Amino acid sequence: MMASPAFAEKQYNNIVPFSIVMGTKDAKPKSPKAREYHGGGRVAGQSSEVYAFRTEEEIKAMIDMYNKHIDEAPDAHHRKIATRNKLLFVIGINIGLRASDLATLKWSFFIEDVVDGKYKFKDFYVLQPKKTRKTKKFVKLFFNNTVKKAIAEYLNEYSTDNLDEYLFPSREGGAISTKTLYRAIKNTAKEVGIKQNIGSHSLRKSWAFHVWRNAQDKDRALVMLMRCFNHSSTAVTMRYIGIMDDEIKDVYESVELGFDFI
Repeated sequence: MMASPAFAEKQYNNIVPFSIVMGTKDAKPKSPKAREYHGGGRVAGQSSEVYAFRTEEEIKAMIDMYNKHIDEAPDAHHRKIATRNKLLFVIGINIGLRASDLATLKWSFFIEDVVDGKYKFKDFYVLQPKKTRKTKKFVKLFFNNTVKKAIAEYLNEYSTDNLDEYLFPSREGGAISTKTLYRAIKNTAKEVGIKQNIGSHSLRKSWAFHVWRNAQDKDRALVMLMRCFNHSSTAVTMRYIGIMDDEIKDVYESVELGFDFI
């Protein structure tokens, strides 16, 4: 689990001490295409809520499928794309950024220097998310061992001396689009057999859900997540990461009236 940066230092009073800042509460993409790429388009018989990868089995299945794409790539170009997509998934579920910020991450955000081919990781990086630039809010990103391992494995195969390059480059140059990011997650989830509604938000929702689930003090974790997501209450945060549905399910399943008499 990611080490919890419980409180930001005084010199970072305008920095939220978890790894994400949300925009306005319950903001919804305006266009059908925007809803599609966020996973919010309505499909008959399917919830419009974006699903988080909630179990280790689902996460393992996704990574296994990315590894399969890598192993079965027809050429070096497609192998690099498949390796990039695996890195995208692992980074996405471990730092909880919006797709617009995740897509534009650079090596310099994570790595301080390259000495004799070895990469020195930073302790943290202060990022200004696109959605909160008007309010001048920042996030302080911390990198757990999973993030460092994924980056190290990628750079072992695709080394770089230019730390200003994007982690997730497009074929045309520059960073990948959020549309490409969405498809890299959505299509792989379909291959794995996940039936729930998967979208770009699935990555950051997964991070939030597991922060809460792994926390010893779950009430405190909800408060921290509420701050990170700029929600109006912890109830909104619970709904956002799907905790409310679990609790309602538990309520219904906690009582079995008349079962023994049927």
